[in-house]
Amino acid sequence: MANTNFLASAPPTALLDTRLWAGSPAQSTEWLQSPIGSNSAVGTMNMAVVQCTIDDGDAASAYDLALATNPVTGTEIIAVLGIFSDTAGANAVPVAGNVSTGTLLKWTGAGANGADTVYRLVFLYR
Repeated sequence: MANTNFLASAPPTALLDTRLWAGSPAQSTEWLQSPIGSNSAVGTMNMAVVQCTIDDGDAASAYDLALATNPVTGTEIIAVLGIFSDTAGANAVPVAGNVSTGTLLKWTGAGANGADTVYRLVFLYR
């Protein structure tokens, strides 16, 4: 897939991309810093905040986590924590029809949103 409805002159930007401690297999020491471990816990997840500007305010939009040119990439969206508009007067994001699956985070802005509406996507991924 690919990103949908993004303004070409304003590519997505990573505002936060950090690993979270979410447990590890009991015998694993990979989460320890080297030289004991690899500083890369097995099975952990990351939290990201990505800012993107959409081209059409009331059209369907999508951020593809598997797209190598995106600032945050991964293999699976675990949870969508929120989709927020950073543009004044464009805060509504209808829930119906926003089914994000696998690596695709989807949303549709409210009809009143115009072009150049800035969104912040907050999600957990691996």
